Amino acid sequence: MKDRLPSAEMPRERLLREGSQALSLVELLAILLRTGNAKQNVIELSETVLSEFGGLDGLFRASLCELLRIPGIKNAKACSLVAALELARRASLQEGGGEVVSCGERVAHWSSLLAHEEREFVVFLSLDRKGAVIDEKRISYGGLDGAFVDVQYLLRRAVRLDAKSVVLLHNHPDGSLHPSAEDRILTRHVRERLMLLSIGLQGHYIVAKGRSALIPSDCES
Repeated sequence: MKDRLPSAEMPRERLLREGSQALSLVELLAILLRTGNAKQNVIELSETVLSEFGGLDGLFRASLCELLRIPGIKNAKACSLVAALELARRASLQEGGGEVVSCGERVAHWSSLLAHEEREFVVFLSLDRKGAVIDEKRISYGGLDGAFVDVQYLLRRAVRLDAKSVVLLHNHPDGSLHPSAEDRILTRHVRERLMLLSIGLQGHYIVAKGRSALIPSDCES
């Protein structure tokens, strides 16, 4: 392993001495990683991770498998990162001192987040009886031509969370907000399956280039 940093410059020591706000993003990530690898100290490894995913936004989208491909990132480090990012994501749902986080706010958030993605991602939001978002999950991704949706997983998660309704959204990397025939079929299929569980489909949105459009509820046309 590459030489350790001087003790006084280690991120954990700096945090204890100066507080978390004094640390850079690289240093905060280094605390989660704890150690480097055979060629890099922990700061250098943190820089590699951020560079690999294009910063914090990209890191939020990274899967466990993608993290494990980085030299020096084994199960323990990858799990620590995924858990920390999930905590941050859940905290963002409760921001504003317990204010209700609306579906519209989260659709706008994902519209911005997926604006420049080259792959198609599918996200679903679980809502309580008041329409507040209680959970959101990116459930699949694919290529330029579409993404596979595990509807059974979606249904199980909605039931587990006692969701009263669900919002589905996916991005079109080509920038189009026009629903394809497959989009309409998926909307109808998910709505019908949810109805059997007494869960509503509040809407299915297409997001592209920072914009969003609701697929019409009449999906037979």
